[in-house]
Amino acid sequence: MEDRRLYVMAKYDEETEIKLNKIKKALFDAGIKGNQTSDFPNHITLGSFELDKEYELKDKIKKLCKNIKKIRVSFDNIGLFGMKVIFIAPSVTHELLNLQEPFNSNYPNNFNWVAHTTMILDEPEVIQKSLPIVAENFSSFSGYIESIVLYEFFPSRFILEEKLI
Repeated sequence: MEDRRLYVMAKYDEETEIKLNKIKKALFDAGIKGNQTSDFPNHITLGSFELDKEYELKDKIKKLCKNIKKIRVSFDNIGLFGMKVIFIAPSVTHELLNLQEPFNSNYPNNFNWVAHTTMILDEPEVIQKSLPIVAENFSSFSGYIESIVLYEFFPSRFILEEKLI
């Protein structure tokens, strides 16, 4: 398939997963499912790459994770990409930018990269219905990025997970 790519993602600790999944459950309970990929953990995408980069990325992730401590993140924002995506965003810190920098081939100088975790990907009318539900179920919280994972997507294939120190 031409659209298959590799994705490097920052993965959260279990408590953060629970908090983000609570918001997703509220959406699901309201009958909103969205078109986002449901078999990935909640994450921040750090970069996307051609399939021929798999071994290079595996090596880079392993080396990087041996030198970076888990990163505290503060989730303070709800955001939109147009009217197609609603997301929860952490405040961007130097630690988060430094984690993304080795994978920024698609985001030169980090100017186009937005740290976020997608809640719903769908049509504008679904996003409009989702906004009040996300707003009602969201309040600022802190969590941790504890690992970096590598997946191939579409279809999804788990490749690697490395814990931060």
